[in-house]
Amino acid sequence: MATLLADGRAVRVDPQKAKLDDFPDFGKMGPEQAEKKIESIKDGAQSLDAHSPLPYSRSCNDALWLVLFVVTAAAVLGYGYMSSGALLSHINKADTSDGSTADIAKGMPTTKELLAIMVIATSVSLIASLGFIFLAHRAPSCVVWSSLIFGPTCMMLLGFAAVASGAALYGLIIVALGAICLCVNLCCYKDLIPFMVQVTEVISDVIEDHPCMMMVAFIGTLLGLVWVAATSLAFVAITFDMQTQGVETQQGTAKYFGVFMSTLVFMWGAGIASNICHVTNCGVFGHWYYKANASSSDSEANEDLLTPSLKVALTTSLGSICFGSLLVAIMRALEQVARTMQESAREEGNPVLCVIGCILQCIIGCIGDMIEYFNDWAYVQCAVRGVSFVDAAKITYTLMTCANVKYIIADLLLNSVVSMGTIAVALTSTLVTGGVAAALYGSTGAQVGFCAGFFIGIMAGSAALGVINSGVKTLLACWADDPEPLSNSHPEVHEKFMSKLAQLHSS
Repeated sequence: MATLLADGRAVRVDPQKAKLDDFPDFGKMGPEQAEKKIESIKDGAQSLDAHSPLPYSRSCNDALWLVLFVVTAAAVLGYGYMSSGALLSHINKADTSDGSTADIAKGMPTTKELLAIMVIATSVSLIASLGFIFLAHRAPSCVVWSSLIFGPTCMMLLGFAAVASGAALYGLIIVALGAICLCVNLCCYKDLIPFMVQVTEVISDVIEDHPCMMMVAFIGTLLGLVWVAATSLAFVAITFDMQTQGVETQQGTAKYFGVFMSTLVFMWGAGIASNICHVTNCGVFGHWYYKANASSSDSEANEDLLTPSLKVALTTSLGSICFGSLLVAIMRALEQVARTMQESAREEGNPVLCVIGCILQCIIGCIGDMIEYFNDWAYVQCAVRGVSFVDAAKITYTLMTCANVKYIIADLLLNSVVSMGTIAVALTSTLVTGGVAAALYGSTGAQVGFCAGFFIGIMAGSAALGVINSGVKTLLACWADDPEPLSNSHPEVHEKFMSKLAQLHSS
């Protein structure tokens, strides 16, 4: 890490020479804890020096976790297939005995029609995502401003809808909360909008030069849908088979164990599908960043960066993706167990257990959010340097701490932009898919279309708009390592980053 000066003063700490005086926040800790922080920084510096960006060859890292996932997936899906006999027998018996199943199926779309609805929803979602990214490139100010206004406005509209439906008190409360959030956003965040606009323009430039990145969203959405469908069918078959055999699955330890395992497996696979997209996107942005010093000829601008990045995500870094996704999945599974415990206590009228479940749910949820947030940053190093997940975490902590990146992150409106884009894509997919399905297959098709459009819209929108999240985090992580490429390609953004760091001396 080169020395970085802002207003003539160093704002970047050399991790090899780091000491307590370089980090004012460490002075608030105990001596032993502060020393451990310094040791962690130097440990990360060793990993940083040992792994250069964009290595020519990469070794497979964390392969054990990939094997564990494959074995787990095979066990769950295989057990579900072997247990499906009882469920299929029950469906066939119900169909032939009283025709109830057939009566229900009469109003439902056929398999062919259902596949058509899913294709429509996926296509609309990806087109809407492309439209949002195009808008972010052509009118970034409009997108950033909209991201601040969109959420509170939707809340106020829901409040007015509640008032119109007769729930006046609740509706007015929701309207008031929406109005307060809108005022806070406009008053507190308006000065941060120009900064986020500049960062959004950089990311949009890269996406425009490499539009093939949107194929990653399609791959992630497809993988997610297949995993959701397969595991859902497997767990339904397993649960029904156990109940047929007289095994109690809705009481005591068996209930909580079932909730934990089903949520763990479901979230693990879904997380892997999402993180494959994230690591691939980070690889594309990482290649673009470190090659910014090269000649900006048309051939280099159009260079295929997706194929090598996707190859890394599906091979050498797949084990690391499985490891990080497992950590998040464990916390989400524990959170779901706490939620189930809270619901059971509410049904049983046990207020003490209900409060305990609520507290546990909040604590575990916060821990899960922190792990998921840090994973996003660590995966940047997996994509760029090809390191293991643990080494990526060490390098990330060292870079972010020594380069004082937290002062830049604090002024970003990244979550607002990505969340607003995802919701906008989901709403568009819901309305369009539902409308098309209604025109083709009637009222029942419309209901299926609305549900499929919203569900697929959330997944596809999250995957597609995740490219902005991946781009911003890769940009900051690479800049923390080496600011020169950004200063050459986008000097105005580099200077903005520097001005943010200069403020830490005057605060």
